[in-house]
Amino acid sequence: MAKKDNLQKPSREFEEAIIHSGSIIIDCQLCGRIHFGDNENALIEDLGEKEYKELLKNSEKNPDNYVQHDAETVSWGDIDGKQAVIGCECNNLSKYENFFWSHRYIIADYFSDRAQKELKDAKDTKNLADKVKSSVNSVK
Repeated sequence: MAKKDNLQKPSREFEEAIIHSGSIIIDCQLCGRIHFGDNENALIEDLGEKEYKELLKNSEKNPDNYVQHDAETVSWGDIDGKQAVIGCECNNLSKYENFFWSHRYIIADYFSDRAQKELKDAKDTKNLADKVKSSVNSVK
C-alpha cells in the first residue's frame, strides 16, 4: 500500500495552500495510507466499535499504513482530484509543489494571458448587455 519515496517534505506554505478540511479518519490518496485522529469516541461513533478495534489492530500491525495522529482531526485538502493528507510521510505533495515552482514562469504567463482573455470576454459581454438594455429601454 504505502510506498516510501524519500521525498522532501512540502513547504508549510504549500501545505497551507492545500488545506481545506479536517476529518477524524481520512485516506491519503497520494499514497494509500489511512490517517486517523485520537478521539476514540468520535471514531467509534463514526466507524462502530468493531471497525474501530480493527483499525487499532491494523495500526499496531502496520503503523506505516495506518497512522494515528495526536489530534482529534487530520488536516487534508484536494490536489489533482485526490485527497492529500497534510503531513503524510509520503511527502507526495512535494511533487506538485516542485512542479508548480519549477514551472512558475510558464504558469504566470498562462495566468496573465488567460486573465487578459477573460477580461476582454467580460468587457465584450458587458458591451453586449449594455446594447440589449439600451434597446429594451428605447422600446418602452
